[in-house]
Parts: sequence; structure tokens; C-alpha cells
Amino acid sequence: ILVGTQMVTKGHHLPGLSVVGVLNADTGLNLPDFRAAEKTFQLLAQVAGRAGRGAAPGTVYIQTLCPDHYAVQAAARHDYPGFFTREMALRRALGYPPYTRLVLLQLSGNNKERVEAASRDLAEMLRRDARKRPGVQVLGPAAAAIATLRGKKRFQVLVKGRSVRTLHRTVYEALAGFRVPAGVELWADADPVHFL
Repeated sequence: ILVGTQMVTKGHHLPGLSVVGVLNADTGLNLPDFRAAEKTFQLLAQVAGRAGRGAAPGTVYIQTLCPDHYAVQAAARHDYPGFFTREMALRRALGYPPYTRLVLLQLSGNNKERVEAASRDLAEMLRRDARKRPGVQVLGPAAAAIATLRGKKRFQVLVKGRSVRTLHRTVYEALAGFRVPAGVELWADADPVHFL
């Protein structure tokens, strides 16, 4: 019996492993990340691939509160093309990569009110600049998924656009005119990989 975390799924060949169980398989589906379904599918497909590599056939048990979710269903069937088709249709409809580009702006500091006010001011500047450029959308501000990290309060603004040039110009012009208040830190992440 091998008990482990996600690290067990990362390409280890475990001869003789014929049964795999995944607990709380849908935990990742609830993360505020447009890649949540993709990451869940990938993890489930990887861990399922650990079972049955030897002479004995493999069995995979998945515990989930969302058994009808397309990522869980596709992983259970090893249906990569079906998952891809559904995921791309959803991303196109919602305007997420690869159909748009993203810039994540995050503000942090010790004083929550100051950070929140700065994030509202920045979002308003971005919206004002985005009105001049069709195809740019500003989402937020909102508290980061991990709202407090190392004692600092965190808020974020997400900017989406179809044209990377237009998107970057909008963000650049807004940042050039934005005064970061004392005690607040600001960083920008173009094409972010993580949203936490």
C-alpha cells in the first residue's frame, strides 16, 4: 500500500500496482483558476496511469462530489480528445487563453484598506484606458485567493485582451500614470501560470 500526495502521480513506475484510489478528486475544480478543470483532468489521468502497468489489469477508484463534471468524466474514460474539445469551447466562450492573453496585477501590503483602495484606483485607471481600445476587459479588483500571505493583504486585477500588443499598451499606460501608495507593493504578471 502506497499513500501519497500528488507527487505519486509524477511519472513514477510502480510495478505490480493494480489499484489506485483518489480521495477528494474534485478539490482542484473549486480553485479560482481558469485552468482548474485542465489541472484536475491531468492529475486524474496521470494517477490512473499508474495502475495496471504490469501483468495484472488496473482498477481506479475516484471519490468526488462532482461525478458529472466533464473533467472527471473524461479522465475516467481516458478521453483526452473529448476533454480538449469541451475545455476549448468553454475557454472560447469565456474569453480565456488561448483565445485571449492575460495580465495579472497584484497589490499587497500590511494595511488592507490601503491595498484595497489602491486596487480600486488601479482598476478604474485600467478601465478608463481600456475604453479607448476595443477587446480589452478588466476584471476586479478582488481579494486574491490567498488573501493574506506572510502577513500581507493581497488584491488583484485581471486584464484580458485578444491582441497582446493592445493589452500590454493598456496596462503599460495605466501603470505609467498610477502612483503606488506608500506601504503597497505592485507587481504585474503577463500570461500568468498561477492565480493563487
